[in-house]
Amino acid sequence: MDYTVDSFVSKMMKAVICISALMMAGGVAVFRSSLAVGFALGIGMSMALNLVKIVWLKRCVTRAVNMETARAGAYISINYILRFVLTGVVLVAAHFLPVVDMFGAALGLLSMPFANYAVHFLVRGKKSSEPDVSDETSIEEENSA
Repeated sequence: MDYTVDSFVSKMMKAVICISALMMAGGVAVFRSSLAVGFALGIGMSMALNLVKIVWLKRCVTRAVNMETARAGAYISINYILRFVLTGVVLVAAHFLPVVDMFGAALGLLSMPFANYAVHFLVRGKKSSEPDVSDETSIEEENSA
């Protein structure tokens, strides 16, 4: 199974977009008023933030792999704090912008963890082309061939 960082990032980005779109559609279906626009804008802001954080995390991990252990740990920690602060900035912006719904922005931030669970569940559910070691019949069939 070809499982690279780039394929994981693209799957995560697709999952974040799909989950955010479902949240937007659900919000529009529930609110059906002017509140739906603010809710959709909040989800959209959070979706954009999540996509930026995924790309940022990929760059961070790619750079940290080539660093010394102590320096890489500090680099990862600083980038984690910066991503956390950026999340706070988006939530504060959603609070003070009158057209953006704070609940939509907060709910939209959950699309990244949901996407992470979805991608891991889908990847784990796929079977690889290698035989299962615990399956003795497949090993015996390979030896007899």
